[in-house]
Amino acid sequence: MAFDEEGQATETERKVEICSRAYRLLVTQVGFDPNDIIFDPNILTIGTGMEEHSQYAINFIRATRLIKELLPGARISGGLSNLSFSFRGMEVIREAMHGAFLYHAIKVGGAFLY
Repeated sequence: MAFDEEGQATETERKVEICSRAYRLLVTQVGFDPNDIIFDPNILTIGTGMEEHSQYAINFIRATRLIKELLPGARISGGLSNLSFSFRGMEVIREAMHGAFLYHAIKVGGAFLY
């Protein structure tokens, strides 16, 4: 997860920064195969009514694109149900949100989403 000593990353730049730091440590210091690295840049809840949450889905998608470009071999994972958590119990809305999100996330390399 894109989480470090300062907490959970919500902005694109912090997500990429945290994943890049982990990638460098794993690949250069540990000798980990980059193809075995899976990052979760945090899919966070949208639709909360709070302005600061309005870009969370876009930030995940942008971070996914940058991680795929900058960190060769790394894969992406994310908790899709987090996106629509504030709409639990409203399955039609959640399914529509998930479908739209997946359409864009898969286009930038987020093919491993759960």
